[in-house]
Amino acid sequence: MSASLTAAYALPLSEAALAAYLDDGSLPASALERAGLFAAALCLRSRQPEGALSALLEEACALFAAQPGQAPAQLAGLRAGLPGTVQDWQRALAAQERVLAPAAVVEQHAALEAFDVMAFQQACDSTLTPHTVRFYTEAAYQETSEVIGSGERAPIYIERDHDYTDDQARALRAIVANDDEHIDLDAYAGAGKTHLVLQLLAGATRHFTYLAPRPSQVQAFRERLGTQQQITLLSQIGFANQVAADAHRRGVLGTDFAPAYQVSRLSFADIAGRIGLQPIGRYPATSVLRIAFDGIASWCRSTSPQLEARHFLRALPYAMLDATPFIAAAEQVWRCMFDPVLQKGGVLSLTPDHIGKWLAQHDARIPARWGTLLIDEAHDLSPAWKQLLSGYEGAVISLGDPNQRLIGRAPRFATGMALEINQSVRQGRYVEQLVNDTLALDATGVYQQPFNGAGAHATVASVYQHWNDVPSEGTQVYGSSWRLLEEAQRLSAAGAAFGIHPESLTQLGREVNRAADAYREMTTHGGSSRRWEALLAECEEQQVPQIPRLFMRGYNREHFAALCERLQPHTQATLLLMLVEHSKNTEFAQVAMAPCCFRTGFARRYAHNPVRAAYTAMTRGSRQLWLPEGALEELQRSVARYHDRKRP
Repeated sequence: MSASLTAAYALPLSEAALAAYLDDGSLPASALERAGLFAAALCLRSRQPEGALSALLEEACALFAAQPGQAPAQLAGLRAGLPGTVQDWQRALAAQERVLAPAAVVEQHAALEAFDVMAFQQACDSTLTPHTVRFYTEAAYQETSEVIGSGERAPIYIERDHDYTDDQARALRAIVANDDEHIDLDAYAGAGKTHLVLQLLAGATRHFTYLAPRPSQVQAFRERLGTQQQITLLSQIGFANQVAADAHRRGVLGTDFAPAYQVSRLSFADIAGRIGLQPIGRYPATSVLRIAFDGIASWCRSTSPQLEARHFLRALPYAMLDATPFIAAAEQVWRCMFDPVLQKGGVLSLTPDHIGKWLAQHDARIPARWGTLLIDEAHDLSPAWKQLLSGYEGAVISLGDPNQRLIGRAPRFATGMALEINQSVRQGRYVEQLVNDTLALDATGVYQQPFNGAGAHATVASVYQHWNDVPSEGTQVYGSSWRLLEEAQRLSAAGAAFGIHPESLTQLGREVNRAADAYREMTTHGGSSRRWEALLAECEEQQVPQIPRLFMRGYNREHFAALCERLQPHTQATLLLMLVEHSKNTEFAQVAMAPCCFRTGFARRYAHNPVRAAYTAMTRGSRQLWLPEGALEELQRSVARYHDRKRP
């Protein structure tokens, strides 16, 4: 579903000149921009091939330069039947891969005696330019270069030429020049991290180990990489398993058990019975287990060495003053997670976050045999894993986008180098202000420089008043599972063809199970259920009162399963629905953001940072981005709610 990007054709017309013409009919001062205005209007009436467009611009420019007094008559009535706003012109031109040129480039070329179309296009498409990068060999780190068979000394570096953004070239040079450094490389969404990594590995003169969060990402990267002998590719799951196995072999963990990723197939009731977990007050053992899992997950994503009451704030009401018994229960569950007898039977699930926390507790070390570690999507690493990586003897390049860390803050190396890539190669400059205005609402940003859009990419942001105005194709992103379910049911009832992102579908299934169980609990307990009451409050805050009514009318797992059967495969769907947290590491030509992407901040704990969630979604679209009217104003209110809810 990713879009292949090529440079759009730039018309020699600035936004300011077009705005002046649309406001009061003022014609551009230069012959070049008058020709650009004429060509832009012609494009809006009918699609013009690039060859014909170039010839038209050269002829029109020469004509307007030779006969400047004729321009008003020749351009009279040009606006008739055409859009009335700059944004409408931009959107219509972008549909044909045409963009308005930067004002500085237009001014420079307007001053020349003759218009050179090729030179003008190259000046507008300056995002990627040729750079020469030196990749140092092993001989560079030896006091005396070894003499090879021919009698010549081994070269200390190999030079490679390629097209990069200036940021990419600067980062690449810093990485190859520091073979033992710990580097936090922050890159905005769409800044070409994967391209940078591929080039780094293609010129590799040392051993690299590439880590990605999921096996599917590793496989996708392997297909793009091709054959590289000095590169090891692993998912974070595989890496966690191997580091834990090494620590176990060296006797660091003090137990006859090497923890490894696993998913328990047992019910909560079975798990609670196996580990002897007891009820606490009104909470049955299964509820205590759910609260313990929640607290442990929060703890593993924190820097705290011990479980504390604050780790249970999402699962327990604020009114609960004493969380001590729940902390004790969670500590019991934690010990059982690493119990050799229980876990050889696969009683409890273990994630890389759990394993990382356990390894950090035992001061385990990552063996240096991995060479240079290249961590992709590193913004989602837990503090424990960042701590373990900080102690690694070799080089570590931590690639990520802190703005896509939806919960908490991306951990940093205590010492080392920090680099930035600010130039996008995915989105154009039309959305540059939108992205930066969005990020300005979050005071926790780490970037020193703003997001820069690519000059020759036709990315346009459009505003809609009603959701029905959004195109019925492309990708739709939601901030609420309930809104996604509501839309999926509506589309299904209308017989529409669509798909849902697999991870979003899994989460949707969990939410349906939660609501169905809560309603069943309410009906079997004489109309009383804390879980159902909590669901009602949640839906009221999110303004989805129809969701409880849906389950009261009998909606359940079977109905959801029937919906799933009607879905198109997500890789083939012409209309794809997904949640914002699952839009990471994706790219689409057209993205529509539902209003719930901006109206958030209701959950007390573990809520997505509203600004980062909105940023993550809006940086997916390479061609067209649809936002609701008043999106940033609503987002500002969400930020206020988010911070209010986080205060004890």
